[in-house]
Amino acid sequence: MDEHDIENHPDLMNPDWQRHAEKEAWTGLRRERRKARWRRRVVIGAAVAVVAAAAGVYVWQRGTRAEEVAKPGSAPAHATTAPAPTDLPAYASVDLTRPFDHTPAQNWPEGIAGLTVPAPAKVGSFSAKQVGDAQEQVKHAIVVAHFDRNTIEGHQPDAYVGLFAPDARAEIQANPPAYVVYLADGTHLLPVPPRMTGTMTVRPGEAGELVLHVTYVVAYAFDPGNRGVEGPADLEPFVRVEADYVVRGGTAWEPGGRGLWIDEFWAYYTSISCEDRKAERLGPAFHDPTFTGPSLTPEPGQFDPAKPVPEKGNCLH
Repeated sequence: MDEHDIENHPDLMNPDWQRHAEKEAWTGLRRERRKARWRRRVVIGAAVAVVAAAAGVYVWQRGTRAEEVAKPGSAPAHATTAPAPTDLPAYASVDLTRPFDHTPAQNWPEGIAGLTVPAPAKVGSFSAKQVGDAQEQVKHAIVVAHFDRNTIEGHQPDAYVGLFAPDARAEIQANPPAYVVYLADGTHLLPVPPRMTGTMTVRPGEAGELVLHVTYVVAYAFDPGNRGVEGPADLEPFVRVEADYVVRGGTAWEPGGRGLWIDEFWAYYTSISCEDRKAERLGPAFHDPTFTGPSLTPEPGQFDPAKPVPEKGNCLH
């Protein structure tokens, strides 16, 4: 029996649901993988917090290249200098052309431009150029995971899986939605690019390893269609990620182990459909059949990557 004494709840008796979320609690799946020349640890958390949201297919610009979709370096349209709230309003007017107004994402940049990356510098045995190349690898992986239409709309993981070292791919291919965003079937995003905020730091790892730690939040805005919405919380899921990407190189590693890996990975979801999350999809909260309105436990780390990742969600059905 866990500390919340809910192991017999009907929702949690479903083995698929058990793999992803624990009602009113943070869950993590800690998995150890050991091989002859490497050791890795992946922690996948899926704590879900439901408020209200809406649905949508995202039409960014034409083309399928991840770099095109994310439009690196672009500032938000209709940018405002007004201070952003620190929590997601449940009840407020929503301008669907500017859905992030009056939300924590109000002043965040669009796409990968919201990730602050340090200037490349020598780290351990890695030269400044190698560090810069590794940073670009990780940035590209995040773009593909969160902004690429083939990934999030088409549910095609190949572009993401192919970024990793050959020996790392089977683990990711076995469960891509643990690492990338798949939008729920039948949902559509508004024609407004997702917003992002976060940072990357770099440190040396074991021999021949460079560890790139990322902590970030991505906000999506779903199209409510004909549904009435009572506030931004009805249509805007936030995805909070804390992860260690590792670049391995040199003679310390076999050829198949050289390249990009994921070491630790946590994901936390706010303002989502709990039913969609059971199916490893990202959907707005109002997409739940039993949607009755927002109910969100305040957790500062949901929207601020400088704060600890939240530990409790509130899927309340």
